Parts: sequence; C-alpha cells; structure tokens
Amino acid sequence: MTLTDVQKAEVRATMDAYATAYRTKDFQEMMAIFSPEISGFGSGPDEVIENRQDFIRQIRRDMSQATVLAVDFSDTKIAGDGTVAWVTTRSSITFTAGESPAQIMHGRSTMVLKNTGSRWSIEQIHFSMPYGEQSAGQSFPGV
Repeated sequence: MTLTDVQKAEVRATMDAYATAYRTKDFQEMMAIFSPEISGFGSGPDEVIENRQDFIRQIRRDMSQATVLAVDFSDTKIAGDGTVAWVTTRSSITFTAGESPAQIMHGRSTMVLKNTGSRWSIEQIHFSMPYGEQSAGQSFPGV
C-alpha cells in the first residue's frame, strides 16, 4: 500500500516541524520529533548517530556552534508503505557562526519515518553535501 496524500502531508508537516525546531533551537521539540532509536549521519566526518545519546550530543553541538536562520527542503520526494515513509530531498541550511556573515550549506537529506499511531517519528536521518573534488559527470574523483 502506498502512502495517501494525507499521509504525505503529515510527513511533510513533521519535516517542517523539525526545520522549525532546529532553527529555533527547541531541544524538547526535537526530542519529540525524533525516535528514541534514531540513527543517521551528518555531513562532518565525526557526525555518526548510532543511538539517542549520539543524537542528543550532535544536536547540542549544532545548537552551540551556530545560529540557524533557515532550514529549507526542496525537490522533496515522499514515498512509503503503510506506517513507514522514506524521503529524499535537497536541503539548505542558512546560518551564522560567531561574527561571520550568513552562510548556506547546500546538501541532500534522506529520512525514514514511522507512524506511531498518533504521529510520524523520524527514525533515520542523513544529511550530506556533494563531494567538492568530484565533478559533474564523474562517478569518482579524478576520473
């Protein structure tokens, strides 16, 4: 069974709630949106989330290092089956760090969400940025 339009809208609303909580540094809301079994990866080499404690540590680090001005999702594809949804989306995060001017990280995200019966919970998340040393048309750098 594929997701209905209503289910897809609920998934999108969860993504939007995540974007708002991340931007406003609403730690409690982040904990409510993400599963206790959350796993995933961020863009940094040490950003590996294997459990809830890793996620908490990562979110606290993110919140301490920058002020997020915007989190935007575009070219979003939402699919699923019953109580599980998977998402691919382009992501951009606009932020400031210290006295630096605003910067934008352009990346890609994937998410897996599960419907708990009362809400959609993000079970897995991955944010990455294209590898700068790999040109368009190349499957491997330098090829």
